[in-house]
Amino acid sequence: MKKRNVGRPRDGDPAETRRDILRAAEESFAAAGFVGATTRQVAARAGVNVATLHYHFGNKERLYRAVLAAAVAGEVPDSPEASSPAERLAGVVEALWNFGWKRPALPRLSLLHRLAGPTRTEGSPEPLDDPRAKLLAKTIAAVSAKGALPPDDAVRLVLVLMDGALFAARNGHGPDAAVQDGPRRAVVAAALRVTGLA
Repeated sequence: MKKRNVGRPRDGDPAETRRDILRAAEESFAAAGFVGATTRQVAARAGVNVATLHYHFGNKERLYRAVLAAAVAGEVPDSPEASSPAERLAGVVEALWNFGWKRPALPRLSLLHRLAGPTRTEGSPEPLDDPRAKLLAKTIAAVSAKGALPPDDAVRLVLVLMDGALFAARNGHGPDAAVQDGPRRAVVAAALRVTGLA
């Protein structure tokens, strides 16, 4: 009889098992954050044992970081061509809104990460590498008026406002809900104000 490694999937597709764990972890972390979710809950939700979860991801923090990376994965829109700095920033904020709207768990994961993500210690991975923040920082640095918030502060504020508004607008509504227009316009207006363009 051949001896198996503990936690190694017995049957089926390991890639599918990994995707199932990621989906279950996204649901758990979006519901309870990094601190509140447990690997036992994630494993049960994915239909695997904890050893299998650890086989694929190593530990809770690596699983959490994989969930965050998957949530922001994809093509982040380019800066739109615009005739004025205000139009350029508004175009980027609207494009990022649409990016977030297509990813229902992203706003909640992002907010919970800012509130109670894992503490960073020496040797631990960098914080979430959010491509939305990179695009927004590049755009704000290029268009921000004198006397506005510093670009790093403006990026953090706009992303928190956007994620909060996305979460609130989506709460109880399907992906094609018409309720997103007002909150999207409010986030665009806030972005223009904090950058000194309104």
